[in-house]
Amino acid sequence: MAESLSIEDNPTLEYFTMFVDAEYQVVSNIAVALSRDFNHLAGNLLQPLVDQLAGLKNTVDNVLRVAEPILKSPVAQPLDPAARGVEHLLVQTLDAALRTLDQIRDDIFKALRKMFDSPGLGNFGTVEGVERYRQLYATMPVPAIADSFHDDLVFARMRVAGPNPMVLRKVSGALPANFPLDNKGYQSVMGAGDSLSGAISQGRLYLVDYAELGPAASESATYKLLTGPGHNTAPLAAFAVPAGGGELEPVAIQCGQDPAKHVMFLRPGPGDTDGYWGWQMAKTVVHTADFNHHEMFSHLARTHLVSEAFSVATRRHLAANHPLAVLLTPHFEGSLWINQLATYLILAPETTGDLIFASLLEDSIAATGQARLSWDFYEKMPPAEFAERGVDDKHLQYPYRDDALLIWDAIRGWAGEYVRTYYPSDADVQGDFELVAWADEIAQVGKIKGFSRIDSVDQLVDVVAMIIFTASAQHAAVNFPQKYLMEFMPFYSGMTAAPAPSGTAGHTESDWVRMLPCLLTSVAQLFVLDILGSVNYRPLGDYRTNTFPFANAINDPRIVGPGGPLDRFRAALREAENTIDDRNTRREPYVYLLPSGIPTSINV
Repeated sequence: MAESLSIEDNPTLEYFTMFVDAEYQVVSNIAVALSRDFNHLAGNLLQPLVDQLAGLKNTVDNVLRVAEPILKSPVAQPLDPAARGVEHLLVQTLDAALRTLDQIRDDIFKALRKMFDSPGLGNFGTVEGVERYRQLYATMPVPAIADSFHDDLVFARMRVAGPNPMVLRKVSGALPANFPLDNKGYQSVMGAGDSLSGAISQGRLYLVDYAELGPAASESATYKLLTGPGHNTAPLAAFAVPAGGGELEPVAIQCGQDPAKHVMFLRPGPGDTDGYWGWQMAKTVVHTADFNHHEMFSHLARTHLVSEAFSVATRRHLAANHPLAVLLTPHFEGSLWINQLATYLILAPETTGDLIFASLLEDSIAATGQARLSWDFYEKMPPAEFAERGVDDKHLQYPYRDDALLIWDAIRGWAGEYVRTYYPSDADVQGDFELVAWADEIAQVGKIKGFSRIDSVDQLVDVVAMIIFTASAQHAAVNFPQKYLMEFMPFYSGMTAAPAPSGTAGHTESDWVRMLPCLLTSVAQLFVLDILGSVNYRPLGDYRTNTFPFANAINDPRIVGPGGPLDRFRAALREAENTIDDRNTRREPYVYLLPSGIPTSINV
């Protein structure tokens, strides 16, 4: 990661206004929600911070109001006196606002730590159950998933259209030895007309396995001063497409890697009331592991930190007017800033990551680092990645795959036209000494696995497409579900407050509720995930600079001329949007790869 940030790495005032507004909304909501139970503490500790945020928001809004006519003027130029005055005002306001926001954010967590100092204060208990979590949404709407999160089809759908659709893998040949699902168990779920061997031979059986979590999924409880005991394991779960076709369905769950320690849970039938709550507990174990894998691996490590390596190498080795720097720099806008923010908002002691995850902070960080280093650049290109997991067979209804490939094709077409404008031959690629130094930096210093020097135009097209896809579409697919699917704690959370169930029957709703995280963990999760899922800035295809007056970043008429490559790229994105809209009329809507909702860069 970059050691420090330059002034040009700060976000624009427009972006910052969106970020402050998102933070203001969620902190205000939390203050109102907590005041219901802890009125004196919440009023004394949180309300002044809400007022500070409101004042900061008003200041930034006022500056934008004054600046807007000049910012939008087609004749505004960097040397124009009025424009220079606005630019100076923007920089000064932004610098002061950033310092103020940092202090407010720090004070919020100090206030929350004070509020939950007393043992038991954050315990949700079992009487009201899920209703206590719904009450955290005092001024914001309760996520729609709160009305259907116990549904088994919703549980299965998360594997193909949820926040982390990167783990599902087709079973080829046989199930792993440590997951002893037999035909009798399979048929008890999927019916006597189907069979385990038939599902495997026909490519209809799939597995998720969270063994990769390693030290972040300790079998034993971890204890933290502020959140008490926390649990996370590395479960396995089987899913199948019915013999007659249809949506993916859950079959079985094993709550850890060792079958001698973890019983097999089979999806209960409609009349099996004795097994219902044990099954719900097992699903919670899976979603807790998936939350950890999503946040540390699929999200932070394999989009944010990957993109940072390319951003730093581009700054170091490509001149500002190098054609690849011109193209890629907008795709790195805000990345270094948000990554640095993560180091003290998520990865610092007693901040959100420490409060949300069960694992010790050092284990979470170590697992994230290993996940980043194990990510292979060429193997993770969408077509190769889907084929490697065996999920490229169209009989599997897989919205993420279908939409990701659509966006990948549009991006690769754009990358191809752009690259071939400047590199007519393989010799041109090989002879670019800046490109050679850039590739060496990425492979050797950035430690991007599988990366190497680039020898051909076709290879360079793939490289550019993958960098853009990771920074835009892939990040959007894992980032924005956080707000709508992951911030509601009974559905997804980073820890459970009780261990995985040891038996399949005899559990009650109270047993399940006791697994859910404490109030402080829930507040931290709501705070950070709502903000991250609320800021959507500069859509894919928007190529402007990050400095006032935010001129077009690409000015080569061969690229931006009427009907040229950039126009064709934008047209391809509009066509993809129409295709996805049409698909969503024939499936459960999946909206996270609609081009209009994909930011150009990882800026949140």
